[in-house]
Amino acid sequence: MPAIARSHSVIACIAASVLAAAFSGCSPATPAAPKSEATAPVTPKEVEVVAAQLLPWPRTVTVQGALLADEDAVLGSKLAGRVATVSVDLGSIVKKGDPLVALDRSELNLQVKLAEAQLQQACAAIGITPNEDETKLDFDDAPPVQLEQALVDEAQAAVNRARALVPTRAITGGEYDTLVAQLRAAKARYNSALNSVSTQVALIGVRRTELSLAKQQVIDSQLIAPFDGVVEARRVSPGEYVSMGQPLIALVRAERLRFTAGVPESQARQIKTGQKVEIQIAGVAEPILTAVTRVSPIVTQTSRAVRIEADVPNPDHALQAGLFAKADVIVDAEAQALALPESAVTRFAGVEKVWVVADGQAAQKSIRTGRQERGRVEILDGLPAGSEVVANAEQGRTGPVTHKAVSGQLSAISQKAEEPKAPAEEAAAPTNTPSTPPSG
Repeated sequence: MPAIARSHSVIACIAASVLAAAFSGCSPATPAAPKSEATAPVTPKEVEVVAAQLLPWPRTVTVQGALLADEDAVLGSKLAGRVATVSVDLGSIVKKGDPLVALDRSELNLQVKLAEAQLQQACAAIGITPNEDETKLDFDDAPPVQLEQALVDEAQAAVNRARALVPTRAITGGEYDTLVAQLRAAKARYNSALNSVSTQVALIGVRRTELSLAKQQVIDSQLIAPFDGVVEARRVSPGEYVSMGQPLIALVRAERLRFTAGVPESQARQIKTGQKVEIQIAGVAEPILTAVTRVSPIVTQTSRAVRIEADVPNPDHALQAGLFAKADVIVDAEAQALALPESAVTRFAGVEKVWVVADGQAAQKSIRTGRQERGRVEILDGLPAGSEVVANAEQGRTGPVTHKAVSGQLSAISQKAEEPKAPAEEAAAPTNTPSTPPSG
């Protein structure tokens, strides 16, 4: 029995093995891919390519600053008094010499009349009029001096007659001495008259100065514009009493502005007077072309920057003082740069790449860019000059490509950058190239 049971178990195992093999042979196997599909060639994609070229691209230093008034002044009154009229208001455009504020002149006019009367009195004392120049007067022609001169002549004649009569004893010695003393007194009065005329001439000069001061006060009672400009602030009204030196009007010169900016000390050595400057102002389509006119000789300790200035003409007052501005100072007008169109560069997660085409194959390559301006971008690293890349990065893919060169595209972009844009084109131009994620 045990032998028979052992044989049955062996037979059962063999039968199970046979059934398993049969089932496994009947299950369908996964068909292998046809050999023809695995080795089928990829159809080349047609793309446009552009070569990286060295183009004239002046080297610049970019700064930020503001447009400031060429001159600004807070004008105050030279005199104390009550305001009679105010001729300007905020935004008024004035010319040099235009009246701005006038004080009441009634008391000042009386002071002028008093000074004129005192001058006339001083002139009459020596027999001249206020219109005559007292410094050219011959003192002997002055009436007081002529009177004393006549008395001296009379006394001298009496002494001469008495001297002839003394030997004849017609007059006594005492009478003669009296006549001589009268002559000396007459000469003393004559010298005194000369001194009086000299003093009066000096007094006339004083009176003339007093009259000039009185007239100057009348002039100073009116505040006038010291230069052509625009009223920035009006701080007084008619009827108000103002003190000497009180600020009344703030005036700025606006037909010419100053672009003022700070250049970092690391780049300040490149800045020289006379270098061209392109100033961009928000809301103004075209850049303003001017030149560096002033460079500070010192570095500001707080900002570690050097201050520069450039004059900006503003004849029609289209620009306002205080506007923020950005400027490019051209430090090397003959510089060149390796450039590509902006459309050829992709940016994703801070990585910049281009599709390089070589031997009929396209592949992505990382690069480093610099300046980006008006449809072109500067290549700093990662791409040699003459390399062909896909002109439109959105069309790029890894693999075989057929291409046609559009080498004139970059030149056209460069030429277009030199031409002024119309306001509509400037507004429509995109500010940033949309980022395209790399497909490789």
